[in-house]
Amino acid sequence: MAETKKLITKKALIKSWLIWETFPQTCYNYERMMGQVVAHMFVPIIYLLYANNPEKRKEVMKREIEFFNVHIEFGACILGMVVALEEQKALGEDIPAEFITNIKTSLMGPLAGIGDTIWQGVVIPIMLAICIDITRSGSGNIWGSVIYAIVIVAGAYTLSYVNFMFGYNAGSEAIMDFLEKGTLNKILKGASIMGCMVMGGLIVNYVKVKTGIEIVTSTSTFNFQTDFFDKVIPSILPLGATMMTYGLLKKRWSSIKIIALFVAIGIIAGFTGILA
Repeated sequence: MAETKKLITKKALIKSWLIWETFPQTCYNYERMMGQVVAHMFVPIIYLLYANNPEKRKEVMKREIEFFNVHIEFGACILGMVVALEEQKALGEDIPAEFITNIKTSLMGPLAGIGDTIWQGVVIPIMLAICIDITRSGSGNIWGSVIYAIVIVAGAYTLSYVNFMFGYNAGSEAIMDFLEKGTLNKILKGASIMGCMVMGGLIVNYVKVKTGIEIVTSTSTFNFQTDFFDKVIPSILPLGATMMTYGLLKKRWSSIKIIALFVAIGIIAGFTGILA
């Protein structure tokens, strides 16, 4: 039966996935974004689909080089699915070219949202927090950076491979079913909550703001930092600095302007003793 027949070998499929995971941002441009690496990804398999039909090969490459932008690891399932669709089309299935393009366009946004939220908003900050602490635990300790590099690279390639093969084997029905059941919203909500917790922990550990204001009397000295902030609302100043930065970013301040503002505040507040 046509639906069980395979034109693409396992070796070609793995090579295609490796190209996607290894070179997705080497030819970035505003016209196609990741489109060129998607076309590059089809190089190992295009001759397996249309060995004796150069016109069909050109048709596929023109279709696959179109605009595409997604999270690399989470979006790999889209590419696996597209490979499966192109294979079925080569086998004679009635799959319109527009359908393949529309599948890529409709899925890249949601899966980019999932990937950016979970990978960049949760996984990377957690790993950085752990590995930075390992590096800071001793003079000249490089194991934190080594562990981070190994875990992130291995995790990225593993996740990408699993998603790519899932997309190839499951096809569009499984992914669309995943989105229609509301699983996407649940994952995003949970990841957002987790991301807020992680960022809160990072603020406490790595944003340091202390006041040097003191009230001196003939009998005692009242230090606002140790006698008030640390006891009543600890870490409120680092939180305030972080929220100030967030507010300025929301107002479309550039990072250069924000850094310059904090440098100015630091100089003035340090000179006057407002900040310790």
